[in-house]
Amino acid sequence: MKIFRYITGPIMVNTYLVYDENGTGFIVDPGDYSRQLADKITTDRLDIQYILITHGHADHIGGVEAFQKMLPDVKVAACAAEHDLLSSPEHNSSPEFYGRDITVQPNLWVSEGDSLKIGSIELTFLETPGHSPGGMAIVMDGYVFSGDTLFQGSVGRTDFYGCSFPALIHSIRTKLFALPDDTVVLPGHMEKTTIRFEKENNPFVR
Repeated sequence: MKIFRYITGPIMVNTYLVYDENGTGFIVDPGDYSRQLADKITTDRLDIQYILITHGHADHIGGVEAFQKMLPDVKVAACAAEHDLLSSPEHNSSPEFYGRDITVQPNLWVSEGDSLKIGSIELTFLETPGHSPGGMAIVMDGYVFSGDTLFQGSVGRTDFYGCSFPALIHSIRTKLFALPDDTVVLPGHMEKTTIRFEKENNPFVR
């Protein structure tokens, strides 16, 4: 399995490209179109089957449409509880971030405990509300894409539409901290970390 990170969009989102040994894979949170990411897909002849959205804020969905045009058969998956943000520019803050309205209509709505197999990669979805009503974490062998719920030594903001700090902390403690300690956390911003490190050092959740 290969994992590549690209920094995209005006808020410097971590966009991830993941694929298996046969080149079948997915993109997580395309904050904007990335020529480097697109060239990687083309050069390596990757079969990108899904765009996975951890949550519906504009900085994490700004590149969805462009990659849908590049990859006509790609499907988009998001948490069912995030319908409001994905369908409402007012709530997802796209006019403020991008100067234009952005909406996304997923092909697949997922909920807590749902799973998805992309090539040989097995994924499980955890609902982690707090930073947004329908934020979700994406778990695969040894890794979790935490979106903007958990960062290295920090947590996501809770001053947007539908946010809740108590819900955020509850999501981290009951969902993310229930994962094995050596799980690598791949967040929506900043650098990677581990569940063990955050349990021991994160001042917001200790």
